[in-house]
Amino acid sequence: MTTVIKVGGVLLEDPLKAVHAIRRVPTDGVAVVHGGGLQITRMLERMDVKSVFIEGLRVTDGKTLAAVAAALLGEVHTALIKELRNQGLPAVGVFGAIQASKKEGPWGLVGTGVRANGAALTALLETGHMPVVPTLALGDDSLLNVNGDETAAAVAIALHCKELVFLTDVEGVKNGNGRLIEQLNRPDELLTASFVSGGMIPKLRAVKTAMDGGIEVVRVGRTVFGETS
Repeated sequence: MTTVIKVGGVLLEDPLKAVHAIRRVPTDGVAVVHGGGLQITRMLERMDVKSVFIEGLRVTDGKTLAAVAAALLGEVHTALIKELRNQGLPAVGVFGAIQASKKEGPWGLVGTGVRANGAALTALLETGHMPVVPTLALGDDSLLNVNGDETAAAVAIALHCKELVFLTDVEGVKNGNGRLIEQLNRPDELLTASFVSGGMIPKLRAVKTAMDGGIEVVRVGRTVFGETS
């Protein structure tokens, strides 16, 4: 059964390390979703644009969206696919399989209600390919910057996966004492915990979305949500 693997920005600084991490996940088939937050921030710094985050999501105006597209598609996406192919993996870049609606509020051109084209991704998987999906969505009127974790959950749900894996630079989800949580049935209680902040907020929301959508097991680093067999 297909596993969706989400790869984050820090790991993507070295595409070869990212590929090695992807290969270590035991699975029969893989669809990869990649972010690129670190690379986007660096692109914005070159453009002398300050990054602003609200509840872990990047506020995105037109100039920021251009930087997001340049970093994601022009830098991260191409480098990751090139390295996957170099290492003998049948990677195929897929832009256009993600749709979203513009999020209301102060975020600007940020998408919510992310949806993935399961039929297109399944067709690639069934012909032996590895879909690689960037976190940039088609909106009604423009491209939209979408959270990578939310996108990964949408892809996993569309593919009816059993498992979703978040490869991350952090050890996993930690409790209020800073200790690693190794296993938890659901993330719901953590979503209202005072010690959860920053990028972990959208990540845990994505875990909940995935599990609500039928994904049995979600791994965030070494933290496992759900029951493993």
